[in-house]
Amino acid sequence: MVKNKLHIFGCSHSTGVYRDDNNKPFWADYIAESLGLQRFPRVGQSGKNVEYILFDMLERILNNDISKSDTIILNTSYPLRFGTPRLQNYNKNPLDYDFDYDKILGIKDYEYFDELDSGLTFNLWYHQTFGAWKLLNSICDNVYQWCLVDVNEIDKTFQSLQYKLHNPKNPPFDDLLSKYNMSHTARIRTDDIKAPLNPWNNLVKCPDGYDDWDNYIDLNQHPQGHLNDIDKLHKDFAKQFINTIKQNETKRLL
Repeated sequence: MVKNKLHIFGCSHSTGVYRDDNNKPFWADYIAESLGLQRFPRVGQSGKNVEYILFDMLERILNNDISKSDTIILNTSYPLRFGTPRLQNYNKNPLDYDFDYDKILGIKDYEYFDELDSGLTFNLWYHQTFGAWKLLNSICDNVYQWCLVDVNEIDKTFQSLQYKLHNPKNPPFDDLLSKYNMSHTARIRTDDIKAPLNPWNNLVKCPDGYDDWDNYIDLNQHPQGHLNDIDKLHKDFAKQFINTIKQNETKRLL
């Protein structure tokens, strides 16, 4: 009998990149084993941001790799992580020594990333993350998501940013939309109109006692800033997802 698949989308936190032995299972393997699923061979992409993750997602959809009864775990990395598969050299990375920062990003070098407009980067990440969830949810019945940063803080930032971007009383932001050829997205908002928020359905929360998943990983990290190689940590990490998925399945049966 063919097993349903477990699809993992994300960055290096969605891989076993710092396991001492590449043959060791990482947290996704423990989830698949517990739920009787077959893990899809491709998982997260180290160092990549939401755009690379979306490309992976679209490729699996177009290749019909995802079925209605599969299980998906989505993470779209950090909101301000830069990256784009649209660069002509596929392997080109903003940390490469020969990356043309001025021509591509309009900054001197990687030490000037702070000069990029973080508001626009965040705004794009939020829309892409919400859109990815809605698209996956339209083709699969079991879609779960986790976020490295506290979603309450993310929503507050998004609401504040939306008001600034689309309120006509804020000409500097209107100028930004025009500068980046996004003026067609401008719309009038008032204090009484709330920006549409991601409901964060099927969100897998971090263990109690931590601010968010990034805090959990930071306090249990390998020297490279990723989850430690200890088997128990990967099993505990997986347990949060397993419990959420099983609780959701139980609710469906009621």
